[in-house]
Amino acid sequence: MSAPHVTGVVAQMLEKNSTLDQAQVEDILKSTALPIPDGSMEVWDLSPVQDWYTYEWGANATGAGMILADGALGAA
Repeated sequence: MSAPHVTGVVAQMLEKNSTLDQAQVEDILKSTALPIPDGSMEVWDLSPVQDWYTYEWGANATGAGMILADGALGAA
């Protein structure tokens, strides 16, 4: 996950529910993330042109997946 995006989502989560602690925030982010398996994935993207793009990464990639802000905020 990209730090600026995660920070913004966490700020909105805490605005919605200020009682969340660090462990709860991490659990929500991980459980609502779009899992991305090793290898590659076709993703509908708007940039540079609206189309399907194949994103690739190595087996050593880390993280829980792609952050889904609406899911995280819904679970906060």
